[in-house]
Amino acid sequence: MTPFVSATLLAVTAAVGYYTLEKNRHLIEDLLLYPYQMVREGRYLRVLTHGFVHGSWLHLAVNLYVFYIFGFALEKRPEVGNTNFAIIYFGSLIISGLVSTWKKKDRPDYRSLGASGAISGLLFSFILFYPEAELLLFFIIPIDAWMFALLFLGGSYYAAKNNYFPRIDHEAHIWGALAGLFLTLVLIPNAANGFIRMFGG
Repeated sequence: MTPFVSATLLAVTAAVGYYTLEKNRHLIEDLLLYPYQMVREGRYLRVLTHGFVHGSWLHLAVNLYVFYIFGFALEKRPEVGNTNFAIIYFGSLIISGLVSTWKKKDRPDYRSLGASGAISGLLFSFILFYPEAELLLFFIIPIDAWMFALLFLGGSYYAAKNNYFPRIDHEAHIWGALAGLFLTLVLIPNAANGFIRMFGG
């Protein structure tokens, strides 16, 4: 299966990221997630556009790197393919964005941007197929994928509750990850077979 959607998304996200960071930073304000304005002006397209703009070169680079590692491998699976991959990616992006919009709609100070919600969905979809794959916690410590998933959810929840790194939308990571799991299981019910085999089912 040719990872056409992955290649296109990687190129578009990189191009938009370069343009907005290097040529037109004002455009970032027009595309990011701004719940307070969105619900009052009906600008809900931002639940989609916020995934293509990033706050810094490091933010963009990390998201592109994680996307490249997991997105291409996921789309190449025959049961995933181009269409299911696109549904998982954009579904995770939109669901995480809608949850953040609903929860932060009365906060005029709150804004969010980046593809992290969608990439969390791809990551957890990947983990569903490869629960025993070795991932690097903090890009350093090798750990089984299923354990990484638990630590990721727990860490994101703890950070959100305690307002650590307030510019990062930790809840979008959680809802994007859960959306990716849900959409994968709806589209491909046997995706959990790896987990079942791993635990002796």
